[in-house]
Amino acid sequence: MELLREMIGTFCADPDEVEARSLPAFCMTVGRHTLAADHNGLTRLEALRRAGDLILDRPPTG
Repeated sequence: MELLREMIGTFCADPDEVEARSLPAFCMTVGRHTLAADHNGLTRLEALRRAGDLILDRPPTG
């Protein structure tokens, strides 16, 4: 978590927002092999990439 906080803190100054972005990023990393939910027409990889884009506040990829 600390590494995620440091990385996200490089582009986000609000500590509450850093924490709010770090937690789902950590959960995605730890539990990514168990994610088997329906993703509304997206592949699992597309859903994971989009989630990463949102966490890192960058334009959608692919």
